[in-house]
Formats: sequence, structure tokens, C-alpha cells
Amino acid sequence: MKQKSKISVMEWIEKWLQTYVKPNLAYKTYGSYRVVANILNTHFPRLNDIPVNEFNTYQAQCIINSLADKYARSTLCTLRVIFHEAYYYAGEIPSLNAQQIGKLKIPKIARVKKVRAMTRPEQKAVEDAAETVLLGHIAIFFLRTGLRASELCNLNWNDCNPRNQTIKVRKSKTAAGIRFVPLCEDAQRILAAQRKHMSDNAIFHSSNGKRVTETVLRKLALRLRRESGVTFLTTHVYRHTFATRALEDGMNVKALSRILGHTNL
Repeated sequence: MKQKSKISVMEWIEKWLQTYVKPNLAYKTYGSYRVVANILNTHFPRLNDIPVNEFNTYQAQCIINSLADKYARSTLCTLRVIFHEAYYYAGEIPSLNAQQIGKLKIPKIARVKKVRAMTRPEQKAVEDAAETVLLGHIAIFFLRTGLRASELCNLNWNDCNPRNQTIKVRKSKTAAGIRFVPLCEDAQRILAAQRKHMSDNAIFHSSNGKRVTETVLRKLALRLRRESGVTFLTTHVYRHTFATRALEDGMNVKALSRILGHTNL
């Protein structure tokens, strides 16, 4: 007779996050898994009582189906990864008696999360607000370069090439993201105004003198929301806006794709 595991579904997912994900994957990846695991725990607290070896593919699919009208497709895809990966490792531990989760599908009704670009008047309002908001120059730099938040956080002085008027992105989410980004006059002026710190080689620093982080950038976006009235502003909206303005101004699509570090057009 198959014995019940003493570990519940949520307890195992938590152990998986702390043992297999947090030490081995990017902090941002761990963070996204953490958020979705919290969503799962909020909507399905009974998973804290179901033994890990009594949870199966059918139950996992029912959970995904029930969340399809509440969360974006990207969130559900992350949840699918959590189920598959957590149960893959559970299946490798004989004492858990857990079966690996089979193929899961994302319902058609799940919406695709869209990040919209700012209109020109909205961009003007944000740029005007950036003139007075703490660290506002970083928002302008985003809008002139199209960088991802993580890419900007990792910029160092040795990535700059003033002669070629470019900056090299050495750390990115994809291989295509390793690239040279051209710097317009505004971006060059912003770089020229940054002070070099003796403690590190970072270009951008927060008000406490430490290398800027994605948390700092999110707080900047919130300040700009309040000051500009552009309530949907996020760090990724800068990037979409940069791409939209570039296309509107006639930039070649292939050139824009290279500047943005996209894997394909």
C-alpha cells in the first residue's frame, strides 16, 4: 500500500524553490517563480494539506484552467514550469513517492499581457517629470537607448566607447542581447554627467551611492507615474516606447532588432 508523503504540495514547491532554483538560477527568475508560487498558495491553500504524492497531472491542469480568466498567459506558463520542474525533481527522490507531472496546456482564454508604448504627449510628460524627479536622468537614458532594466543595472565604465559613441551590453537575458548600443547626444550627456565612484565600476548609482538596482528603477517609475500622470509606466514601457519612436522615425527594422538585442525580428 502506497504511504502518504509527509510533505505537502506547497511544502515541496517551497523546498524546490530554495534548493534547486534560488542557488542556481538568476535572481530575477527566482523572483518570478516566487511571485507565481505565492499566487498558487493564495488561491489554493488546500495544497498545504495535500501530500505531494497525491497530486497529479489532472489536478495541476484543473488549477491552470481555473486561473485562466484571472491571470495572463505568461503567469500561467510560469506556473506550468513550476509544476513540471518541481515534480521532475520530486520524482527523483524515492522517499517522496511522487509521480512526475505530464504535459499541461494553457487555455485559449488566457490573455496575452501587453505592454503598450507611450504616445508622444505621454512621453513628453514623463520626460518633463524626469527633470525634477530623483534619478530622473535614468528614465531619459532608457528612452534614448531601449535597454532592459537588468542591462542598465550591469553597465560599467569599461563598457563605454566615447570614440565610437556606443556602449556595450555584456550581460543580457539572451545571447543576442550581447551587443553595442549607439548613444545619441542626450545619452552621451547623461553619461558624461555621471560621477565615477572609487568603490565600484558601475555607471549608474542610486541616491545612497550604491549600484542602481531593479528595485530602485521600479520606484523611479512609480515616482514618474505620480508626477506625469502616465499611470501605466514601468521600466519595460521605456523600451517599448524607444522601439515605437524608432519605427515611427523610419529606422530599419533589422537595425532596430540588433539595437534591442532581439533574437529574431
